[in-house]
Amino acid sequence: MHATLPRIHFNRGHLKMSFRNLLRSPYSIGLALTAITAAVLKKKAVSRSNAADAPQQAAQDCEVRNEELTRLSHGLLVAGEEEKARIARELHDGLGSTLTAVNLDLYWVQQRLADNPALAGRLGRAIEVLASTVEIKRRIIHALRPAALDNLGLSLAIESHLAEFEKTSPATIKMDLPAEFPTLTAQASIALFRIFEEALTNAGDREGATSIEVSLRKQDGGASIEIADDGKAEKFDPASAASFNLLAMREHAAAFDGTLSVTRRAGKRGTLVRAFFPHPFREPAEPLPGEL
Repeated sequence: MHATLPRIHFNRGHLKMSFRNLLRSPYSIGLALTAITAAVLKKKAVSRSNAADAPQQAAQDCEVRNEELTRLSHGLLVAGEEEKARIARELHDGLGSTLTAVNLDLYWVQQRLADNPALAGRLGRAIEVLASTVEIKRRIIHALRPAALDNLGLSLAIESHLAEFEKTSPATIKMDLPAEFPTLTAQASIALFRIFEEALTNAGDREGATSIEVSLRKQDGGASIEIADDGKAEKFDPASAASFNLLAMREHAAAFDGTLSVTRRAGKRGTLVRAFFPHPFREPAEPLPGEL
């Protein structure tokens, strides 16, 4: 028995087929089922392919996103330090000279008030307040951008900062700093100093800390700095300020392909913070830090 083919009608040049006759035709039904089956199988194959590729694509997207965030973080660190340096220069050059001029004028007036002790005394107190203001300005500038870092280098800047730190900390400071240290790039120098500065503050705040040791050395073609204390080792809360400070130190190190580790001292009580920068030194053609 032969299958009955569907009747085909032509209307105004367009081919039309009766849907009812199409369903009555075993041949047409077979074609329709085949097409439907093929479509279902293709959809399942595409779904399986997408499902198999999804983890790999997600991993690639995550890696790209991490690289973008890393570049953003590094850019923000550099931009932040450049802005701090600019503000420090303006405070030093602008506000510093203004305060100096005011101090000289006040001193000049005071010398001419010998016959008026009461007024001279009040003016003297004003001069003392001005002197304390100058000291506050100096501390702000040091926090923004230590002048010794650009003028004397990292080793002497660390020594100067430790001298100031000793004035307010009961802990004994031990330094192992080289008399001469290769010149660092401006960005590497401030990054190492920020790591040292933060690690020193954390060491001073640890419970029971009575001794802090700081060392700086050239090692394996790079620069290594260590800050150790004998205080009680602490557990970091991810939401605490200490954890954010640790993250900032790690970002400073990562910006120069460096490493930062925070561990317990081997065989001793306390914490050891170690940072290593593999290529921090200035090439002969690069500008000096103070020239940026």
